[in-house]
Amino acid sequence: MNFIRLLRTNWPFALTYGIVLIGLGIYQILYRQGIISLEINRYNSTFADTFFKYITHLGDGIFCVGVGVGLLFRARKKGLLVIGAYAISGILAQLIKNFGFPKEPRPVEYFAGMMQSLHTVPGVELSHWNSFPSGHTTSAFALFALLALWTSKPWLKVGCLVMACVIGFSRMYLLQHFMVDVYVGSLLGTLTAWGLALKFNEIA
Repeated sequence: MNFIRLLRTNWPFALTYGIVLIGLGIYQILYRQGIISLEINRYNSTFADTFFKYITHLGDGIFCVGVGVGLLFRARKKGLLVIGAYAISGILAQLIKNFGFPKEPRPVEYFAGMMQSLHTVPGVELSHWNSFPSGHTTSAFALFALLALWTSKPWLKVGCLVMACVIGFSRMYLLQHFMVDVYVGSLLGTLTAWGLALKFNEIA
């Protein structure tokens, strides 16, 4: 019953996210991961380079933990849940990376023979391995899925989803991950966040 309540009170996030998951799921069935990455790489600009280079850091542990610490002073339980969601989802992501799919190549390794013809963002150090799933995306969805639960305004709930999706997209734009890495990372982060919120009854 609590899960039904979560979906009912959080329907703007849940419904929109469900549509995104279905759409991107079909897209990945129709097109290979490499093709998707190449298509994304084709559309670039100086503004997008700068924007995604910095927005991607909102999926960093420093930002996520910082938000959690900040919440501790206003709502201790919520702050602990943000930190806990980051830690648990991060550990799960690393376990999958290192034990489930060790040495999974990232785009820079996958496209090693043609990197000279691909667009890269200056100042971004590209990783080569442990691609699946995307840790930044996992952390971003763990954070914003919780924040969406705690606001009553539908537009803010959708805004939280948009922010998480933008961070996930930045990982593909920067040639750090494939779409499947981001897709699964979003699920891992969201389900971890929702699971903790249900466990500790922190649903607005």
